[in-house]
Amino acid sequence: MTARPSPVTVDRQARASDPASSAWVSANAGSGKTYVLVQRVVRLLLSGADPSRILCLTFTKAAAANMQNRVVERLRGWATAPAEALVAEVAALDGVQPSPTRLAQARKLFARALETPGGLKIYTIHAFCGRLLHQFPFEANVAAGFSELDDRDQAELKAEARARTLAQAVREPDGPIGQALAYLAARFHEQTIYGALDYAMAKRHALKALLRADGIEDVADIARELRRTLDLSDDETEAGLEAAILDGGVPASEWPAFAAELTLGSANDIKLGDCFAAAARAHSLADRRAAYLSAFFTQAGPPKKSLVTAATRKAKPTMADALDAELARLSALVPKLAAAAMVARTQALATLADAASNAYSAAKSARGMLDYDDLIARTRDLLSRTDAQWVLFKLDGGLDHILVDEAQDTSPEQWDIIARLTDGFLRGASASPRERTVFAVGDEKQSIFGFQGAEPASFGEARRRYGALHREAELGFEDVRLTESFRSTEAVLAGVDAVFARPEAHRGLVSEEDAITLHQTTRATAPGSVELWPIVMAEPGTYAQEAWDAPFDRVNPRSAVVRLAEKIAEAIVAAHRDDGVPYGEILVLVRQRKALFEAILRALKARGAPVAGADRLVVGEHIAVMDLMALARALTTPDDDLSLACALKSPLFGLDDEDLMAVAPGRDGRRLIDALADGPPRARAARALLEVLSREARARTPFGFFAHILAKAGGRKAFRARLGSEADDPLDAFLDLAQDFGRTHPPTLSGFLRWMVAAPAEIKRDLDVASGEVRVMTVHGAKGLEAKLVVLADTTGGATAGRGFPLIMLPRPHAGHDAAPIPVWAGKKSDDPEPLRAAREALLDRAEAEHRRLLYVALTRAEDRLIVCGHETTRARPDGAWYDLVRDGLSAHPAVEQIKTDDGVTLRLRSGEADATEAEPAAAEEAEAGTAPAWLAGPAPFEAAPGPPLSPSALVAEDAEGAPALGGPAAEAARLRGSLLHRLLKALPDVAPDRRADVAARILLGAGAAIDAEAQAEIAASALGILEDPAFADVFAPGGFGEVPVVGRLRDGRPVSGRIDRLAVTPDAVLVIDYKTDRRPPPPDAPVPPAYAAQLAAYVELIGAIWPGRLVRGAILWTSAPRLDLLPAPLA
Repeated sequence: MTARPSPVTVDRQARASDPASSAWVSANAGSGKTYVLVQRVVRLLLSGADPSRILCLTFTKAAAANMQNRVVERLRGWATAPAEALVAEVAALDGVQPSPTRLAQARKLFARALETPGGLKIYTIHAFCGRLLHQFPFEANVAAGFSELDDRDQAELKAEARARTLAQAVREPDGPIGQALAYLAARFHEQTIYGALDYAMAKRHALKALLRADGIEDVADIARELRRTLDLSDDETEAGLEAAILDGGVPASEWPAFAAELTLGSANDIKLGDCFAAAARAHSLADRRAAYLSAFFTQAGPPKKSLVTAATRKAKPTMADALDAELARLSALVPKLAAAAMVARTQALATLADAASNAYSAAKSARGMLDYDDLIARTRDLLSRTDAQWVLFKLDGGLDHILVDEAQDTSPEQWDIIARLTDGFLRGASASPRERTVFAVGDEKQSIFGFQGAEPASFGEARRRYGALHREAELGFEDVRLTESFRSTEAVLAGVDAVFARPEAHRGLVSEEDAITLHQTTRATAPGSVELWPIVMAEPGTYAQEAWDAPFDRVNPRSAVVRLAEKIAEAIVAAHRDDGVPYGEILVLVRQRKALFEAILRALKARGAPVAGADRLVVGEHIAVMDLMALARALTTPDDDLSLACALKSPLFGLDDEDLMAVAPGRDGRRLIDALADGPPRARAARALLEVLSREARARTPFGFFAHILAKAGGRKAFRARLGSEADDPLDAFLDLAQDFGRTHPPTLSGFLRWMVAAPAEIKRDLDVASGEVRVMTVHGAKGLEAKLVVLADTTGGATAGRGFPLIMLPRPHAGHDAAPIPVWAGKKSDDPEPLRAAREALLDRAEAEHRRLLYVALTRAEDRLIVCGHETTRARPDGAWYDLVRDGLSAHPAVEQIKTDDGVTLRLRSGEADATEAEPAAAEEAEAGTAPAWLAGPAPFEAAPGPPLSPSALVAEDAEGAPALGGPAAEAARLRGSLLHRLLKALPDVAPDRRADVAARILLGAGAAIDAEAQAEIAASALGILEDPAFADVFAPGGFGEVPVVGRLRDGRPVSGRIDRLAVTPDAVLVIDYKTDRRPPPPDAPVPPAYAAQLAAYVELIGAIWPGRLVRGAILWTSAPRLDLLPAPLA
């Protein structure tokens, strides 16, 4: 936190972090909630709280690691701070001059935290639940030593469970599962059934909760309960109501007469007559019923307002009256039929989902595994036991302080766990000799994970509940609002406030609808701006001129999507070139990874701008991977002509439609692969290549086979030539998957194909650490990130959440407010009965509210400059599109500028003044984009190996005294610690000081279970302390290099290959630094161990040849001291 907060904010921060009372903090974006959270933990420790009795729950692993490092870094600083600095820091916490005893206590906190068994308890909610279940497996009825399913394994097990369920349905067609599948198969497409079953399995805990409800024991009971909710009697079945459509209506014998009489009337009468004629001609019962209903109902579903014209009614009153009576009868009957059909398909789906869920649970049990949902559900069950307090006491002696981060994203089930953890805090609290507190920090406006179960209203409900409990117990409780931003400029925040000042934009942003969204900033004088570009339109005639045979997924280069992407890329390059904005400080946000996302990546790469790849990638959906999979299917199943044709048209073979037309027609039943042998030269060449690849497929593992295709066979070069360099990311991810498959499965090509299809793989990449590349990502992925320049590009669509598969949770008000809802497979919206209509509207209202909260998150990522833009679509913009919300809000701001451009009017809101000096242009060190050399796509040529080069550490005599060697686990721990410390000292010098702790946490997070949280915190603290120490300022000054590989020959001709930890280069000298992580470095006046001295001397000699005119010296940085020992200057 670099900017100085206002006195009001300082007071609120102090109240929120006061260890003597509980607190509930609502924090605007960028207002320093993590700072307050860390401040509270530190003050709790300083007040004497036992570190083992403090529990912090966060939303992500990265957030947990970041918080752990920040706490440890603060305590580490206190342990070594000068007396004056420590007095100032401790006094600033609570405004009281600290006593010598309090200062001594502050210095000891670092050691106390590190010595706490297991370290500070800072976990994600799932990690905490997993730890609790591991500690009490028998009480929780889970397998001792269970493991946790990752997303990939979970998807694979679900696919296997679905396949087993459908196979059982085929084996037992007369059983309930077989009958359920037969019912659905007669009415829906195979993919629709698969999608419905997958969606229902994702909601399996809701189904299980319903099956545990009073009076409900099986799926048949669910169907009866749904009938009751929809006001259907037991005899109102789908089959009976379908029969009643025709049995009780106008007799079929009269249809031809009705049709003939109506053909004499007006055009509307003739259309009505055509319906009766079609019904009379229909052969199947279903077609007859559909044609008959079309006479009385519109295509959209509602009944027709009038059937016959006034003239016909006057001329044929009997027929008109009969039609009116039938319309009235059907108007009452058809909604009943729609409801009965809804019950039937819901029952069938619930039958399949229950069976598949049971199979999935059995598979997990057989493997001793739990998924993330199980962790939450089993923990809730464990804490619901009568002896739950004993469980909590055994959890390291109990808990006194619970802190919840990102509380707005906590689901009701997770809140229930927190409530059970804190029940003992407040009930009978006066009898407790210890202070016990609850703390939560969040922002309802940033609750965007409804698809994961988050309900933002729960944050406010929990605040009110805990406030009431504290008042009843006469305990302190602070309700704090943090509104001052340390991130964004005045212009950005004024734009945000203007957008959400209008009621239609503010609705659903927070649960208290009368609360006004207002922001203040500590950067009031900093220059900033918000711009709204005109909607980008396609060039005239773009869509009309689209070729009939153009690929369906091809994006027209003249389309609005491509034109917007190019405009964004040009603006980014200009901001970097003219204003000096680093590429790593530019963030482009979209709602979905679709055409615009890909177009922006292509446009940036075409202009030479460094750009990170996709933050998430569904590997199997990329066309290059689909081509490789098609080839593999063709080789494993030679009869699969379609897969072979797809592979032949891929860049791997390069055939086109004309080539296939010369071979495929007229082959008299022969396989396509056989017909290639008799085709033209290009077809015969393809056949020859297929034979070669077939042999390779039989001889290699899947990874070896695909690596051979992409490297030696030139596949990667071919894909790059057609698809561009963006094909590299999915191809690399595909190879990684093939390698992973070989580690855990028999490495067969057919098995790999089944594995890929069973569970589509999604690769997640962290792009939140600035790496000098433009980041293009979804708004969801950008949560928690910030950048100097943010471009919000995808703004013309509507809310998407809640518009997927129509499985709607239908409340059961007659069963009580907290009764488990019924998962209903809804149909068309026009068919909804009243109870379902209300449930659907509530679902859509929640989706629209989250859509607006997502806009808030997107807008508040910007530090200095925000650009909002959008492109036209083939459909009219829906109500509530982000572009319209931003336009209407900015237009109402009195300070907004309207700038006319060739494309329309740009709205701009500015604040502060730019520096009088011209912005420094971007560094010229970035290489210009160019064509990749040909050798890049091919395998490396064979090179005869010379004698192996020596490592510098091997240059010392064998009997020379060096550092003592360790053995056993201690050696491995020391090596891992040293490796991680080296990584941090390489990566962190180039990171802004205020972000180093976050980056360190993310790097250490990659160590996983190999090193515990306590050791991670110690390593991070050591690295950060070295970087902040003025004694090492020259070592880590700008212009230096980390982890520099060096290869060369010494004066005596010996080859040497090594890696220099750090090079500090100045115009006159070069310092060669080697990090040593020995726990016990030699005394300052002791000579450097010979092994280390020889290693550095070799480095100095090699570097001296590179910079012959500069003084080159070696030095050792002992990280444990920390201390820098210079070696004597080399002799000339």
